[in-house]
Amino acid sequence: MHEQDLVSELGAWLMERGFSVAEDRQEGGFENILLRYFGDGCEVHLVRERGKWGVLLTPPLGDPKLPPRIWRYYMDNIPLAAAISEQEEPFESEVAFVRNRLHEIAAVAQREDIGDRLVAINWAIVKDRLGLDPGMPPPGQPGSRDSH
Repeated sequence: MHEQDLVSELGAWLMERGFSVAEDRQEGGFENILLRYFGDGCEVHLVRERGKWGVLLTPPLGDPKLPPRIWRYYMDNIPLAAAISEQEEPFESEVAFVRNRLHEIAAVAQREDIGDRLVAINWAIVKDRLGLDPGMPPPGQPGSRDSH
């Protein structure tokens, strides 16, 4: 299925489940697009950057914005070593994750510390991919260079 069809179908599917369009923005010379859907429990962002579509999910307050695979690692309790070895998921898989597990995503998004937990998983993966010190704290936290 063509990516634009997946975008349209997922948008309609979200609307059928009570989500509303919170933002519809196109900008820049690269034809970047942001479609932000707000629903009970979470936000779903459909983003096209430099011609490539992707999905980002957020708790109700809109932060952090992370791809479905990070949410899956948390929700399915996937060990960090296994998560680090996985590659990025294709857009079709991201859409399928949202459609198949939206109820679970919304429930997990309500947890008080969900943002911190998702950021910790994502940061561990980023450090590994960039070859950074595994003990290095996230930017903006005590012990990091930009925390001053």
